[in-house]
Amino acid sequence: MSPARLPTARFLALALPTAMLVLALAGFAAETLGLGPDLAPLAARGIGRPGGLPTGVRTLALAFEATALVALYLLVRGRGAARLFDGVTAGLAAWLFRGPILVLSIAQLTRLPTDPFWQAARIELVALPVAGLAVAALARATRLGAGEAA
Repeated sequence: MSPARLPTARFLALALPTAMLVLALAGFAAETLGLGPDLAPLAARGIGRPGGLPTGVRTLALAFEATALVALYLLVRGRGAARLFDGVTAGLAAWLFRGPILVLSIAQLTRLPTDPFWQAARIELVALPVAGLAVAALARATRLGAGEAA
């Protein structure tokens, strides 16, 4: 691997687990503080999943979401005035798809109550920009872009 590509490889090796950790901690904190989605409207219809997804599926979903966030960060990196703000921008852009568009799709395609999904979207409104900020800080720490054409 050429020396010019080492910061990119180092960044990717650290960014994916960092984004996964931040997203997992945000979900854990929301559940611990009682801010998680209220599943009662779904349970009343017999379709709630109080235990959540199996651990392996949850981990794969986090990995997929973290990969998408890092890819989105790499797309917007260097477009703004502040590099850290690029991470927040990537997180907010990811939230548009993870939050309102998903909830509106559920509302359009089903008769399910949307309150639990909006509650989950509000948690993601905090989690994704914070994870994006962590990814941007990591890019700065690993000197991503140093010696590369930005």
